[in-house]
Amino acid sequence: MDEKNFGAALGVSVAQVRSYEQGTGRVCATQLLTMADVLQVHFSFFFEDALGATDGGVPKTVGGKDVSTSMVFRSRIVRRWRIIRPGLWGGRTLVLSVG
Repeated sequence: MDEKNFGAALGVSVAQVRSYEQGTGRVCATQLLTMADVLQVHFSFFFEDALGATDGGVPKTVGGKDVSTSMVFRSRIVRRWRIIRPGLWGGRTLVLSVG
């Protein structure tokens, strides 16, 4: 599956898929669920490495710069996406169930 087919499965343009990859585009909850369906993973997959209460929460600064929660989660989602993406572009068949 390439970016064009992935975008079609999500109902977005190739440019929007690229903005998700780069972390510049926001992903709403329903879109995240759709991505998980298309990628055949549980939606929690995107948050497996996210900071939690046991980690002391979200840092206030990184390298002296203020960091927001959305910045932390966005970068982790992009990183997780990059981990699974190469296998998807290798020719897997996309099957969508539209309810």
